[in-house]
Amino acid sequence: MSEDARGPDVCHAVTPAPVWAWVQFPTFHIRVKGFAKSWTRDAVLVEWAQFGQQADAWVWRSAVKHRTLRADRAERHPGNAPH
Repeated sequence: MSEDARGPDVCHAVTPAPVWAWVQFPTFHIRVKGFAKSWTRDAVLVEWAQFGQQADAWVWRSAVKHRTLRADRAERHPGNAPH
């Protein structure tokens, strides 16, 4: 995604946020489990693991949803944490 498309005023995460994101390739789309590293009003820079390598891409904000890490769920619901 071009800098013009994603917009100005990039915010960078101190701690990347866990997300699900739809990433578009030339011939297909794939939903990845990744982390939001940066964002603008219109787009999010998502990083994920692909074939043992780190990959990243700017995607439209509407293609990204927050996800919960297992440790986060255990803290909110201690009775459900593994023993």
